[in-house]
Amino acid sequence: MIINSKYNFLIPFKVKKLIRLGRNFDGGYLVCRNTLKYCENLITLGVGDDISFEKDFHAKNRNSKIFLYDYTVNHQLFLRIILKYLRRLITFRTKLDNLIYSIKNYFNFVNLVKQHNVSLFKLRIVKKIRKSFDIQLSQIFQKIKSKNNLLKIDIEGSEYEIIDDIVKNDPKINMLIIEFHWIDNNKKKFINSIKKLKKKFDIIHLHANNYRTLKINEDIFDVLEVSFINKKFNKNKSQFRTKFPIKNLDFECFPNHKSINFRFKK
Repeated sequence: MIINSKYNFLIPFKVKKLIRLGRNFDGGYLVCRNTLKYCENLITLGVGDDISFEKDFHAKNRNSKIFLYDYTVNHQLFLRIILKYLRRLITFRTKLDNLIYSIKNYFNFVNLVKQHNVSLFKLRIVKKIRKSFDIQLSQIFQKIKSKNNLLKIDIEGSEYEIIDDIVKNDPKINMLIIEFHWIDNNKKKFINSIKKLKKKFDIIHLHANNYRTLKINEDIFDVLEVSFINKKFNKNKSQFRTKFPIKNLDFECFPNHKSINFRFKK
């Protein structure tokens, strides 16, 4: 697929070395290895049932701190998923590997949150506080004194609400990963969000989520994973990456769905 030139503002800069944190399908993201060395903390907004990214980050730096924010995550979430795969296995609708993985995933979660340098907060990230379990991004950064953070966001469409707060706190964010959802219904919000973020950050990678195939009238993906680095870390402003996915680094979120290959025409 050739991306319409009106989206050329999405073309990422090439950085010296991209590496993958997280599993080889949904939940893994590419980061800049050099910038990662300067990230003392990982702040995750939206945990869900997969902590493979956080697990890999923790393995890279045992002295780092990890702050997890998700008001929906609990033990029951993982147990429901395990039971779902158990029922499907009994009725021959899934493989044993899927059940084993869901069990391992649960124990990985339990072991990670037990670490002394990992904190889980059952709070929802919002622009305006309305509920007792709401918190604003600026409040999070007020509690975390370090200015060297990796911020990862996967909050199912609410990312558009906090773009201004991200830009406002850019001195404390070395690297940023956002999964943009439902772009087809939020085209203007998506474009405005990217353009605001690019005032403080440079795009270094894109990955199209293949949870569904594109509709005939769509010219951009409905869910797009975008990796950024703070402009102060981007020394090379001359080379761009225009063809995706990257072999041996990018993997389809859903291996059984149709693959997405795309490129920009400069």
